Amino acid sequence: MKIVRALVVSLSTAAASGCGGLPPSPLPPMTTASAEPEVTLVWVGRGESERFAEGQWVRTPESDYDFSVVQRRYKGRWDSIKEMHRRHPGYDGSAGPRDQVLHFALEVGATRGSDVPVIIRSTLGDGKGQADPEFRRSQLEMRARDVSSFAPFNAYRITQQYQYGEGKLVEMVELIERDGEGRESPFVRIRERAALFAPTSFEQPPTRAEAVSSLRP
Repeated sequence: MKIVRALVVSLSTAAASGCGGLPPSPLPPMTTASAEPEVTLVWVGRGESERFAEGQWVRTPESDYDFSVVQRRYKGRWDSIKEMHRRHPGYDGSAGPRDQVLHFALEVGATRGSDVPVIIRSTLGDGKGQADPEFRRSQLEMRARDVSSFAPFNAYRITQQYQYGEGKLVEMVELIERDGEGRESPFVRIRERAALFAPTSFEQPPTRAEAVSSLRP
């Protein structure tokens, strides 16, 4: 057994070396720990997918996903890391691996009238957008990166509603095809809903009361 295990480790190491070492990370490299953000928010939710076919939207539950976003907000910029997990057994891989990690870096500009301009650099592609001064609503658009010219979309549009008072985030993610004259055709849209988690503290372990009640006769 030890010999077999050693052989497996050796073969894995050799394969990694032959492919240039570790696979690339979707996150930008950092040589030092990131600075302390002004606020860190965590969003946990689910995305429900639809595809535009024959003039109407059709639900595609096999492409639904659970997700979480760790959002670090600094003065003048945001840094978000999103994890997505497609658990449906019928998922066909058309939107990438079942499990994905995405990175979004936003540069937040000075307020212009009722809007704040935003520049986006992300795993999906780069782009721009705008938000209201309190970031309760925003719309971001990115040119799709590394997508085949035969793919039925070339851009992403994300419309967000931050419902801070209710601890919710409502988001629409659209995959669209835009031609040279600005006309667009819909392809896929995903409705995301998430709950907000923020730093807190507990007087006792949060599961203690449940554990005690379950042990009572």
